Amino acid sequence: MNRFALAYREQQQLFLFDKTYLLGTLLKVGGLSTLTGRFIVQFFWNPTIALCLTVLLLLLGGWMLWASVRRSFSDWVLLPVVCIPFVLLGASLADNAVYFDVVPAWLFAVGALWLYNNCTRARVWKGLLLTGVLYLAAGPAALLFAVCAMITDAFRRDWRGTLYPVLGLLCGWLAYRLAWVPTLAAAWTPALYYNIDAPLPAWHWTAWACLPLSVLFCEVLKRLKVKRWVPLVAGLALLGGTFIPAGSIAKKSELRQSSLDYEFEYYTCREDWDGLIEACMHAPWLPRTANYLNMAFAWKGELSERLFTFDQRGPSALVQNTPDRGIDVAMSHLLFTMGNIAAAQDVAFNLFYSLNGMCPAMVKINAQIELMRGTYAVADKYLSILEKAPHYRSWARSHRRFLYDDAAVEADPLLGNGRRNLAAENGFSMFSDPVGELFPILDVNPGDTRAREYVLCYLLLMKDLNSVKHFIEDYYQGEKVLPRVAQEAMVFYSEYSRNVEGIEPFGIDWCYDHGVIHDTVLRFIAYQQAAVAGKASLQKFRGTYWYYLIHTEI
Repeated sequence: MNRFALAYREQQQLFLFDKTYLLGTLLKVGGLSTLTGRFIVQFFWNPTIALCLTVLLLLLGGWMLWASVRRSFSDWVLLPVVCIPFVLLGASLADNAVYFDVVPAWLFAVGALWLYNNCTRARVWKGLLLTGVLYLAAGPAALLFAVCAMITDAFRRDWRGTLYPVLGLLCGWLAYRLAWVPTLAAAWTPALYYNIDAPLPAWHWTAWACLPLSVLFCEVLKRLKVKRWVPLVAGLALLGGTFIPAGSIAKKSELRQSSLDYEFEYYTCREDWDGLIEACMHAPWLPRTANYLNMAFAWKGELSERLFTFDQRGPSALVQNTPDRGIDVAMSHLLFTMGNIAAAQDVAFNLFYSLNGMCPAMVKINAQIELMRGTYAVADKYLSILEKAPHYRSWARSHRRFLYDDAAVEADPLLGNGRRNLAAENGFSMFSDPVGELFPILDVNPGDTRAREYVLCYLLLMKDLNSVKHFIEDYYQGEKVLPRVAQEAMVFYSEYSRNVEGIEPFGIDWCYDHGVIHDTVLRFIAYQQAAVAGKASLQKFRGTYWYYLIHTEI
């Protein structure tokens, strides 16, 4: 179970202590399980807490199921059997399209089974009542209770238990007819707990099928005249057998969710740039990883200096211009970092609602950008939302001091820089490409060092040395020392221009006049000697722009 995948769930919803929100959620089919799930997930901002809470809830479910099927404490040998469905349920949580609501829904269903199996009088009426109430509180999980209760009644030769699944199906049909649920599949199956925009994978049925099967298996074992260690061994074998498919399920799920790297997003949302850099170093050559890694360098003011501390594979390492930006939280973070504020808001606003509620990181970005715009009434609404979420309350209150105070906004390094950038933008959308739109931004706000570094590094990674030269002339005027990679590029291009026809030549004096130091020229001479000597001699120059320019294909 990936603890960062669990922690990412906290970014898929926002639990609010708000009367309208609470009642509106509670009055839906499965509303109580939804509220309970969201209340629990609000603590998932810490990956360790997320993992511990999830494991405890699954263990609680296994214990309640055992308490429902045992005759006495001597039936402890059944524990491995009743844990099987909850192991599979935990594996299914690796798919982030599964709402965490499913965990409390299962707990309510198993708790209802425990209450029912401890009833001695008016069992049928209580079973029917539990089925109806459970459907409203937990949705289709009520059918799990109904089927399990029917199985236990069948072993007591009481066939009236068949009424419970019938009532559960009837409740689902009525919910569909009354438009309380969107489809019959959502009314009767685990589809209610899955992202409505995606088809429910067949393997998610495994855990649901195992719950009534484990009850059936336990009832059979209790009545067989076998030695006590036999059910224990059988249960352990079955439990062990579930770990292999559970592992493969988690792996497949993570592959399907490859568009979002949960660990990177965790560090980004907490602005832990050192943690993000460390996490990215495991595979920095992947474009997605490189986007996050370079973003962390940019926030630390080290992008140009550390650009070639790992292998770059072209300009996509800075930002990937995907055609569909509306589903990509990473794009919003990248655009915000680069200073393309209007485009960042375009993406963040589209992501205001995520899979199962409001996305906290996107709410924060929208609040900051509205402060930059000076639309304080709108910013106030975003901050009011965050104030109703305990984990974000202090952040929201700390930003209230900027409301209706232009001087405070303009004096703040982040908000003030964003306000100056917005002067170059006419709307809320990105019309060209992420980096191309930074040129007019730099024209009105040349002091945005992150935007300037992104453009410079983008041109360098494109190996467009002529554009790099003109960019330095236009946007690095007055700089006594250029970034090291830019110096290396210009020293190389100076010599190249004097030896290739069709390029306007410029001498080393131009380089010295535009921020190149003499040490860079000496290192370039050493690089040329190493290039003649052979590949082994070039290894000490792997972190230079010269090595990237000559030896890296993009």
